[in-house]
Amino acid sequence: MTPLAISPPSSTPEPDMSSIPQDAATVPHSATPQVLTVCIYINKQANTGPNLDRKKIRLLPEHFGPDRPSVVLQQAVQGCIDSAFQQKNVFTLLTQGYGGEKISATFDGKQHLLSLPVVNSIDYVLRFLKKLCRSLHCENLFSDTPIGQHSGAAYSDGTLLLGYVINTQMVLL
Repeated sequence: MTPLAISPPSSTPEPDMSSIPQDAATVPHSATPQVLTVCIYINKQANTGPNLDRKKIRLLPEHFGPDRPSVVLQQAVQGCIDSAFQQKNVFTLLTQGYGGEKISATFDGKQHLLSLPVVNSIDYVLRFLKKLCRSLHCENLFSDTPIGQHSGAAYSDGTLLLGYVINTQMVLL
């Protein structure tokens, strides 16, 4: 009995796979999508209005982010709630969203949870925070630039125009 040949016939060529990425590490940098991030700075010298405790504001970090817009929005809103004299006063200004990050407040003897809206843009984060701060009477609490280094424009009443940085270009709202 003759043994069978084990090696494949030499006439079958191997496919050329050199141009096909094998994993994420081999994908060219230009092919990977850029993650949108935002950084919001806290003006600890701002007028905190009747709802926020200046001492608690000073305990917050210098900024929220850089991170995804939804995370930075959650951190900033939670920071306002945590810095409130009465958490209920800030919490009741917010409207239930669906699918966004969650925030919490403790009042009336229990913890309350609320989902923020889904955040699809940096613009939305800035508009949301500007509206919240207007309701809290602390319009200058948040900024898109480090405090003391404002390069943005201001309204005639001194309120800073909020903006954001994309690829080192400032876009004002």
